[in-house]
Amino acid sequence: MNQKDKAVILKQMENLKGKTICTAGRLAATGNFSFLSADKKEYWLRISTGFRFRTDQEVLIANLDMFEPTEAIETSPDFDWDTYNWDVQGCNLYDQWMAQVDKKSLIVSDVNVGDFGDLTIIFSDNTVLEVFINASGGECWRFFEGRGDHLVVTAAGVNAQ
Repeated sequence: MNQKDKAVILKQMENLKGKTICTAGRLAATGNFSFLSADKKEYWLRISTGFRFRTDQEVLIANLDMFEPTEAIETSPDFDWDTYNWDVQGCNLYDQWMAQVDKKSLIVSDVNVGDFGDLTIIFSDNTVLEVFINASGGECWRFFEGRGDHLVVTAAGVNAQ
């Protein structure tokens, strides 16, 4: 990724500073987050690559947790890995964490972009969302405001759609 693309990404992502996560969830295996400003502008981040929420001490939740059953489901007497459907809302660790996390405490304080388009969002409570580019091509994540143009990030650079 060239420096111009990195600057374009950073400029767009700066819009998140001071915004609070409004919704946090998934569309199939894609992380789906909306951020809301005081003036009701809504920004969306959709992540199709590796990502995790962490503190300085631990990983809180990561994208692969979408495929892990909740403890209640896994310990039920009739649980069977062969028939487990991770895509049913609420049936996996990721859905469970997203439903329980205090989204009002997740206010964006800083944003950083790495040389390959990796994204780091730091929240005011010191929780960090890290997005890792883990493909050599294709869409990894996208950012957009409302129904506006989409900033699509790939390992090779940026597309506007």
